Amino acid sequence: MRNNLLFFIGLLCGSAVLAQTTNQPPDISNFTTTVDWPNNTLTLTYDATDAENDLLEVSVAFSPDNGHTYLPPSQVTVSGDTGFPVTPGTGRTITCDISALAGISAAFTVRLVADDKQPFDIQQLVGEVDSIRLREDLEFVEGIRHRVTGPAHLDAVRDSIAGHFSALGLSLNQQFFSYGNATGENIIGTFPGTSDAEKVVLVDAHYDTVNNAPGADDNGSGVVGFMEISRLLSRYPAKKTIRYIGFDMEEDGLRGSIDYVSNDLPAAEQIEGVFNFEMIGYYSEQPNSQEIPTGFDIFFPDATTQIINNQKKGDFITNVANSNCASLALLFSTSAAQYVPDLKVITLVAPGNGSLFADLLRSDHAPFWFANKPALMLTDGADFRNDCYHTPQDMAEGKLNFTFMSNVVKATLASVAQLAEIQHADWAVTTFDGILDSKEPNGCRFDVRHSSHQNGVLAFTFGDCPFKDVHIEVLDEKGRLIQNAWLTILETEQQYDLPLPQLPAGMYFAQLSWPGGMHTEKFVVSR
Repeated sequence: MRNNLLFFIGLLCGSAVLAQTTNQPPDISNFTTTVDWPNNTLTLTYDATDAENDLLEVSVAFSPDNGHTYLPPSQVTVSGDTGFPVTPGTGRTITCDISALAGISAAFTVRLVADDKQPFDIQQLVGEVDSIRLREDLEFVEGIRHRVTGPAHLDAVRDSIAGHFSALGLSLNQQFFSYGNATGENIIGTFPGTSDAEKVVLVDAHYDTVNNAPGADDNGSGVVGFMEISRLLSRYPAKKTIRYIGFDMEEDGLRGSIDYVSNDLPAAEQIEGVFNFEMIGYYSEQPNSQEIPTGFDIFFPDATTQIINNQKKGDFITNVANSNCASLALLFSTSAAQYVPDLKVITLVAPGNGSLFADLLRSDHAPFWFANKPALMLTDGADFRNDCYHTPQDMAEGKLNFTFMSNVVKATLASVAQLAEIQHADWAVTTFDGILDSKEPNGCRFDVRHSSHQNGVLAFTFGDCPFKDVHIEVLDEKGRLIQNAWLTILETEQQYDLPLPQLPAGMYFAQLSWPGGMHTEKFVVSR
């Protein structure tokens, strides 16, 4: 008895030591702003604590569009308790020169990030995936989600996804598109990266069903999967942007993802990887429960041999890539092996863009493939495993395996965290109201319009301005100078055209300055 007691005490002590040696991220609290527009000064106040009292790297970013995008760091000069190193403590202050924001009429969002520069414990994060929460979420999502036969539940799930993103502090965007007489809606939640925001990692799943199926596996399992990942990852900033998308009308021929890739994918963004959930809940250890599509033995002999040697059991997740994203497939398989060793993964890498394999093009990763963007389809095999596919029997109770589902989510979470470069940090946001043209002389009016004909022209119209010479700088979203010129205003309501080089799609800034004043205006280039 004594030996058992000592052993038990030893376990407790070991656990305590382990808990003590696990470095905790910093914590930001009491983040407030005080704005002084007459002097174009913003004062930020915050408390920052760190369990290990690590020195912090503190950064500030400003958004004029409710956190969807953030201005280049060069737009605002900051000083005080920012940069590295900052000692944790209360009443930390940062002073910001917001002259460049004076010409933008907006309610500004300020994001503060405190990073203790410690390595992130991916294994601990993975361990927080909750199969019970997945089950509870799926109880709500399950049900016909079809625009004709189940419009009420389709709307309810759509609204739930949007509310989920908003509650997490993600920037919410609802992308509408037309298909025949119907209107579809993609729900998009974005967390802009802190240093490489133009590099984007996507996690997606379609939330619609066919007209007669409650869609627990297809694709309620994918929906609750990306909801769980967003819930866990949104607590921490990442260097790259992470975006979550609920695609609509996948069952009508990938309409939502086709429209997104064709019309809503900014050219300036670099897609680092897409993780597309397409049914991740059906699992079977019964021999011959997994079919092999015709011809796969020729193109994927190793995977076919694995399945046959395993008695064709449906006890694995299929990791589907094409030649353009073999490295992304490797990231997923190695993440699974390292962090979720109980998850069996079989990887298929289709030659070229994968267009020769119709059975591998049946989900929302395919439009990304055809646009030469790296994307994975993570799937339990659909009708090659699940006999309830596209039937009224596609239900969770007694059909889906939530341990398997949570393991797929864990492996994906680990992959996304690594690819997006998650930070051992905390973040907080607050807002302050902008004012329009605070440094313009009374009565002076500006109008700035971008025209994309030929290479592009910025048209400037000035009205009732008491000065003659204006210096114009055109900057990209990182604050890099693209074009600059001096203009001389000769008469009231005079228009001037500034030729520009051909610009990729994205957000840009026209910054005008004159003796004693400045005005900055945002414009967007679309292609």
